[in-house]
Amino acid sequence: MADKGYTGLGMITSERKPAGGELTETQKQYNKAINTLRAPVERAIANLKTWRTLHTGHRRPLHTFPETITAIIALEFFKNSFA
Repeated sequence: MADKGYTGLGMITSERKPAGGELTETQKQYNKAINTLRAPVERAIANLKTWRTLHTGHRRPLHTFPETITAIIALEFFKNSFA
């Protein structure tokens, strides 16, 4: 799944509004379903960027990177389960 910038590249994307037209109700429902699935992933990525986890260099031994990301994701899900 991807955003509309990846339309035509074989990924599942939202329907674009035709030039000078409107989306049908079916297309609107389809877009809502896709966006509902994409929203949590987009929020998780935004939080990783906010924490600068992906912006700065990894400061631990490289072989611990998968464990570090797993821990960050687990903490984020734990935090959000109490929100």
